[in-house]
Amino acid sequence: MKKIGQLTVILFLAQLMAMPIVDAQKLKTSDVPSEVTQAIDFQYPYVKVSSWQKDGNQYVATFKDEGAIGKAYVSEAGEWLRTTYDIKRDELPSVITEYIKANYPDFAISSSYLEEMEDIPLHYMVEVKQEGIGFKPSRLSFSDKGELISRVDPDNFDNPVAEKTTAKPEPKVKDTPSKPEPKTKETPEKEAKAAPAKETVAKEPKEPKEPKPEKPQKEKPVPVVTDEEGNVAIDESEVPSIVKKALTKKILHPEDLSWFNVNDQFVARCVNADRNTVAYFSKDGVWDKTLVELPEEAVTGPMLKHLNDFYKGFKFKTAIKEMRADKNDRTLVEFYEKANYKIKAPTTVIFDKTGKLLRTIDADPAVVDENTKGKVKDDLEKYYAKMDMSLKEQENTASAVPENIQAVFKLKYPRVTTVEWQQNDDMNYEAHYYSARGKEICIINSMGTIVETLLQGKPENLSATIQSYIKKEYKSCKVIDYYSVKRIPEKLSLYKVIIQDKKTKEEQELWFSLNGRPFNL
Repeated sequence: MKKIGQLTVILFLAQLMAMPIVDAQKLKTSDVPSEVTQAIDFQYPYVKVSSWQKDGNQYVATFKDEGAIGKAYVSEAGEWLRTTYDIKRDELPSVITEYIKANYPDFAISSSYLEEMEDIPLHYMVEVKQEGIGFKPSRLSFSDKGELISRVDPDNFDNPVAEKTTAKPEPKVKDTPSKPEPKTKETPEKEAKAAPAKETVAKEPKEPKEPKPEKPQKEKPVPVVTDEEGNVAIDESEVPSIVKKALTKKILHPEDLSWFNVNDQFVARCVNADRNTVAYFSKDGVWDKTLVELPEEAVTGPMLKHLNDFYKGFKFKTAIKEMRADKNDRTLVEFYEKANYKIKAPTTVIFDKTGKLLRTIDADPAVVDENTKGKVKDDLEKYYAKMDMSLKEQENTASAVPENIQAVFKLKYPRVTTVEWQQNDDMNYEAHYYSARGKEICIINSMGTIVETLLQGKPENLSATIQSYIKKEYKSCKVIDYYSVKRIPEKLSLYKVIIQDKKTKEEQELWFSLNGRPFNL
């Protein structure tokens, strides 16, 4: 029943889209009702709306989300209706393009996009139209796997496939009478010599043989998919829809997709653009990191210079790029030095996103797997074990945090699973983590009391009052970061802005009240 209801909604929307649309009216942000802007802030807390439009009785917010241009539709009452993301024709799944080629051979794709709606899985919407003036488009919707959900063709639609496949009636052939064969007269002697007719004895019917019982077909065992650590893949139905939506935004066309549930995280292993890829998400659909296997030609710039300067004649083995939610992206490169090439013992170097060296792991012959006769297993997760120093660092820092401090944090934020602990100059404990709103920091004193919380914002979202003040008073500086801060004991809500001198690169903290006025702590 639920699927029928979803299909009805999609068909209704497809028919609604077929109606003529009045030209959308461009709006200033100040002209948009607060209920509408709040709906966008709630649905997409960390995006910046680039433009507003009013289309009939709906408000349309255009923004950029994970590199894709999105349009969110909100009612006048502040109810989020749907969001669309433009998809290029060559980025559509092959199963969709093949369906269109087979069923609309003389048509062209006029528009294509992903659509997100409440309680309805993310799906593709595609319009196809005959070339020429006056032809109306056909509107199709497909699931995220490319299965056809609905198809709405315009009135007087001539199905080109039906015309080609209709069988033509065969021409009637006139019956021609057959000529009778000439009779031959037999002589009496021949008739006398004719052998007498043999008596035919009726044979008893043979009893039918009993059919042999069919051999039971052996059921083919379902292959068990595991990762390097032996974790068994879970069924896709066990993955929350919000997590699957998050994957669709990060990876458009995952192939050979397998899901795992590891350490309270959902891990998607797949092939994307012919590259092995692993993506990590929280239970709430918050993206954590993505690992992508890179070819040799991807090692360029400062990374390649470092390798050529210090490891001349090296043999490339593999490279893994780690893209992280905290934007501290890293790249791991494994290679063989000349002296270690025969025994296949790799050297590992890790660079930051600018190509600066972070760490070097020298070759160790002991890591060579004897069972593979000198060959090291090429597995993405194995390389990541070297790269993911943050896990070990996290374990070490967490073990140094008193249990009562960790208990206070867990009680306040029970759904947060990945935390990085630090201790500041005031000897307070800082818990750094990511939520659906972005990066957050919770500061707890040694007595186990939460004294401050911070939520990171985007510098471009600072109020005009604060931006104009900084331009006037700190001309040689630029804003590099800011936080919305709640100081619990003082019951204060402030903005903490970090600026950097463009020449000296020195950083400085500025504090502002919520109305944008400078504040002295």
